[in-house]
Amino acid sequence: MLRLFLDNRIGVLLLLPFFLLLYLLGDIIGAVPYFGTTDSAAFLTTPNWTYWGVAIFQFVILLLNALGLNWVFNSQEFLEKNTYIISLNYLIFNSFFIDFGQFTWTPLIQTCCILLLAVFFGIRPQNDARKAAFNAGFIFGIALFFSSKLLFFIPVLLIMFIVLRLFQLREIFLLFLGMATPVFLLFAVSYVAAISFVFPFEFSWKLEVLQWHEITIIILFHILLVLSIIGLRARLLKASLRLKKQIQVLNVFTFFTWLIGLGAFLFLGQISLLSLLVLPLSFYFAYALLSSSLGISSHLFFYLFFLSTLLKFMVLSF
Repeated sequence: MLRLFLDNRIGVLLLLPFFLLLYLLGDIIGAVPYFGTTDSAAFLTTPNWTYWGVAIFQFVILLLNALGLNWVFNSQEFLEKNTYIISLNYLIFNSFFIDFGQFTWTPLIQTCCILLLAVFFGIRPQNDARKAAFNAGFIFGIALFFSSKLLFFIPVLLIMFIVLRLFQLREIFLLFLGMATPVFLLFAVSYVAAISFVFPFEFSWKLEVLQWHEITIIILFHILLVLSIIGLRARLLKASLRLKKQIQVLNVFTFFTWLIGLGAFLFLGQISLLSLLVLPLSFYFAYALLSSSLGISSHLFFYLFFLSTLLKFMVLSF
């Protein structure tokens, strides 16, 4: 299976719905909340859909996200050749964060972050980046509709941008203008249509009592992160300057996502921010799978991780 996705064979993308169907079937057999709670701090009202309406919605968005994330990896030349393991990594790693029977805005938050990374990776230090700055801010402003807690990520965007462009005052201003534009448009529409919107940013801190399976998932993801870093270090030894800049941006996103996401999970019990860690891990672990130094160990861990994503439905349904 890994060999098919690691090679430059675009036809393997047809197998992605099969993996999602496996998780959907597992959810039907053992549909239990297994990791944290959904993030309700959104502008938009949660739709009151049936199980199959929610399942189809999440199935389609996850599939599009997998394809989009893989396109970003290949189009920005993170490797010398195209590979399609990124899409598979995304679906498998993300399976712990998605409950097909419960509606959540998490997949759409991930969609916005994929688009955001695509904009950042497209910035060239020697070129004007005012348009990219506004676009990045605008995408982030849309993401705020799905989770107001993304406000914690505003400093992260600034650091990512400064890593690429140093401190350009006009571009930073356009970044903030882009963030404010969707929110301003929302309140303008609400004023004209006489609809009341309240920014949902109220929450109370409380240290959560973790279940054994939640601790297990956190440990698995940290092992995944360690293996990914080992593979990434080997890759950076022969990386171009452009790739090193892109990795620096991704490292900033990864560190703060881990920090903020883990804090939101431990003190608020919510997983939407922590789930964003799946995006950089999907990139990083591709290097681990292709690393000659890690060899069989990374492949073995991948299969064990995949097996655990399937077994969780049976284990947690008892």
